[in-house]
Amino acid sequence: MTMTIAAATARISRQLPDAELSLDAALLASTRLMESMLLARQSDGVETFAGQAALLRLARSQRSLIESQNDMIRVHRELLDTGREVKAIDDDPGSCPNQASLEDAARFVRTA
Repeated sequence: MTMTIAAATARISRQLPDAELSLDAALLASTRLMESMLLARQSDGVETFAGQAALLRLARSQRSLIESQNDMIRVHRELLDTGREVKAIDDDPGSCPNQASLEDAARFVRTA
């Protein structure tokens, strides 16, 4: 099944922000979980370092999510470049609705 460039552009434009936001949602959910885990081990009768291995694994998963966000920023930039190449989007610097935030995020990706 093939689709036109216009249809593909419209579909990608709708799906890309959802994919980006889902990574934020996963990171927020895991952060809430970490907060609950830390609060739980402050309960009476719980050892100071109870669940430490689980906390370490959760922290690793959060790092993976942040790395995934960096990759998603790269995907966004590459799709933007590809869209310009195939003339699916305007060549104007502000043609992407999130262009300013994308450029800000790119600075963080370079430093990470």
